Amino acid sequence: MSADGATADDSTPRFHPSRTWAQRVDRRRRSVVVRVEGELDAAVYPEFRATLDNAIDSGAPAVVIDLRAARFVSLRAAASLGAARQRAACNGVDLRIVAGRRDIERAFELTGVRPMFGNYPSMRAALDA
Repeated sequence: MSADGATADDSTPRFHPSRTWAQRVDRRRRSVVVRVEGELDAAVYPEFRATLDNAIDSGAPAVVIDLRAARFVSLRAAASLGAARQRAACNGVDLRIVAGRRDIERAFELTGVRPMFGNYPSMRAALDA
């Protein structure tokens, strides 16, 4: 099962030239992976949130947010993932994050949501958990 989310918005290419949202199911582990490329900020968060909501509602027991290709995550977006974590848990879904970069991890630490998520240093670790 595969679904593509939003692609680059031609109206603002100088701000988000390469953002891509994708969602796929890892059939072997029954996980949905939501991949973020580019910047996750207020301009694109609604599109990301719609993709994340679809993943949470997919029936998979785990959703992994792959931020390894993200160049930036705003503090507001990081804080909002705390609420998404709570919503997922209410639906019986384990929401996991793979940040990949120290500056992205820092956004989660500054907003206080880092303790809400397990520490997954790689996609394999997040999928195998």
